[in-house]
Amino acid sequence: MRIAVEEKIVEIIKKKFQIEEKIPFNESFIESGLLTSMQMVDLLFELEDEYNVQFSLDEIEMADVESPTKIATCVNDIMGVNELSIRDMFIKICEDNKDNDCIKFDDTFLTFSKLQSNVETIAANLMKYNIKKNTKVAIIMSNKIEYIYTYFALFYIGAFPVPINTRWEKHELFNVLDDSESTYIIMEKRVGSIEYGQYVKEYIDAKDHIEKIFYIDENLYGDKGIEFKELLEENKLDKSLLEDIGPDEPAMLSYTSGTTGTPKGVIIKNNNMVKISKFPDEYWLDHDTPFSIAPLYAAQGFLSLFINFASESCFKMSSSFNPNDILKEVSKCENSIIHTQPTMWTLLLNCRIIEFTKFDALRKLVVSGSLCSPELAKRIEKKMNCELLNAYGLIEGTSIATMTRVGDSEDIRYNTVGRPIPGVEIKIVNPISREEIAKGEVGELAIRGYNMQGYYNNPQKTAEVIDEEGWLYTGDLAKYYDDENISIVGRCKDMIIRGGFNVYPSDIEEYILQIPKVQTTAVVGREHKVLGEEIVAFIVPKAGEIITKNDITSYLHKRLSNYKMPDKIYFISEMPIILAGKIDKKVLFDWALNGIPADKQILFNN
Repeated sequence: MRIAVEEKIVEIIKKKFQIEEKIPFNESFIESGLLTSMQMVDLLFELEDEYNVQFSLDEIEMADVESPTKIATCVNDIMGVNELSIRDMFIKICEDNKDNDCIKFDDTFLTFSKLQSNVETIAANLMKYNIKKNTKVAIIMSNKIEYIYTYFALFYIGAFPVPINTRWEKHELFNVLDDSESTYIIMEKRVGSIEYGQYVKEYIDAKDHIEKIFYIDENLYGDKGIEFKELLEENKLDKSLLEDIGPDEPAMLSYTSGTTGTPKGVIIKNNNMVKISKFPDEYWLDHDTPFSIAPLYAAQGFLSLFINFASESCFKMSSSFNPNDILKEVSKCENSIIHTQPTMWTLLLNCRIIEFTKFDALRKLVVSGSLCSPELAKRIEKKMNCELLNAYGLIEGTSIATMTRVGDSEDIRYNTVGRPIPGVEIKIVNPISREEIAKGEVGELAIRGYNMQGYYNNPQKTAEVIDEEGWLYTGDLAKYYDDENISIVGRCKDMIIRGGFNVYPSDIEEYILQIPKVQTTAVVGREHKVLGEEIVAFIVPKAGEIITKNDITSYLHKRLSNYKMPDKIYFISEMPIILAGKIDKKVLFDWALNGIPADKQILFNN
C-alpha cells in the first residue's frame, strides 16, 4: 500500500528533467518557469508508471497538478487513499502480507494473517456484547498484546477507543469516564502502583451506565465482568453486520495530558490516522525493522503502533519501560530504528548498562513527544552512532506535524524539528493578534492539515484553538530556523517575562544540560513583586554526582545574558512526569510556589 509524498515527486522531477536547483513544494511549475506545459504532460505519464495510476488528461486541469503538493494530492485521490478508513487500511495490509511476520511483542510472535484472525475474532465477540459503531470503550492497561488487539478490534468495528493515561489518579479517571460517556471498559486490575480495579469498582457502584467490563486478571465487577480471554474464543465475524465507516468519521477519542488544565477529549478522524500512519514509511522506515517503547495509551504510543504496522514489515514493541530491559533488547541487534521520547533517552544515557550495549543494528532513531534539546540530540547521536530524526506534533493535529528527514545536516537535526509533513501547512503568528510574523521571530505555531474534528462536547474550547480557516493554534512557541525548518522554543504559557524581557525556558535548559554532572533540568517562572516573574531552575544531578548552585551559576554566567540567569536553583531527585514521558511543569510551578516534597529534595547540594 503506497502513498504519494512531495519529496518523492520532487525526486522524480529532478531525475527526469535533470534539474539541480531546489524545487519548492507549493510553487507553480508554470509561474516559476520550472516546467513547460508539455513537460508537465510528460511528468504525468512518468507518474502513471511510478504509482500505477491513470490520469484522465481530457478532464484534468493543469492547475490541479501545478506543484509537487498538488500532484501528491491528485495521485492519492486517484489511488483512493483519501477514502480509506482505518479498517480499510488494516484489512488491505494484512491481506497483502498474510504470511509475513508482523509483530514481536515480548515473547509473542504474530504474522499479519494471525493478527487479522485474532482481531476479527475479538471484534465478533465484542459485537456480541452490543459494542458497535460509535460505542465508546475506555482502555486501562499497561503495554500488552491485548492492548494492540483492542485498538485494532475497536477500529474494525468503528467503536471509539478511549485510552486512559495510567498515571491518572482516581478523580482524573472518573472525570474522563464521565466526560467521554464510555459505556464499556477493557482493563487490568493494577497498573504500576495504582489499583485501577478498585477505582473502577467504586465508579460502577456509583454509576449505572457501564454495560460491561472486560478484565485481564481478576473479576471485581460481579455480573458486569467478562474475562478478556473469552474475547479470543472462536467466533466467526459476520461482516454483513459491520456498519460503513467514512474517511472523515471519528476514529477515537484521546485525551490531552492535562498539563495546562483539565484533560480534554480530542476527536481524531479515520483518514487522518491512515495518512499520518503511512507518510513516515516514505521517510524514515525504508524497510527498517522498528522498535517502539512508548506507552500505548499516549498519542506517541498508538501512533508508533500504527506507523510500524503501516510499514508492512515486522516490528517490535515491549511491555517494559525499564531502561535496562530496553537496552538489552537493543543489544539483540534485531531492530534498525527505535522510537521513543527525550525523557526516556535521558534515563538511557545515564544507565550504567549502556556502556555494554551493542548498537550495531541501529541506523536511525526517532524522538518525539516532547522537546529534544540540541545538547541531548548530540549526546544521543554520539552514543548510538546513527541518525536522529526529530519530530514534532500534538494530539490535536493527529500527532505528527513536522519532522526532520534522513540526510538532513547535523545542524538541522540538532536544532530543529524539521519541516511539515505532506498535507500539513504551518505559519508562525503573533499569539495575541494571530497575524503572521516575519521569519526568524518567535511566535505561536499554527498548523493546518490533519487537525482534530474538535474537542468532545466542547465547542467553545474548539473555537478557541481552531479558526474559521481551519488553522489550529498549538500554544507552542516557535521560529523559523531557516527558510523551511522550524525550532520549538517552548509553550506560550511557559514563557517568563522577567523585568520586561521575554525569557524562553528552553534557552536556559539547553545550557544547563551541557554541564557534565547534570542529568536533566526544567525551568519555570514564579511571581515576583519587582521583576514580575523570577526564574526558577529545577535540576536532577547524575547518579552519584555532587554539584552545587555555584557550579551552575559559574557555568551560566559565561554563556547567558544576565536577565536569563536563574534566580533560584533547586536540586531534586527526579522530575515529575506525565503523559508520554513529558515533564509535568504544572507540578514544578506548584513546587516553586509551595515547596518541594521532602522525598524529592536533595539537601547536600547547595
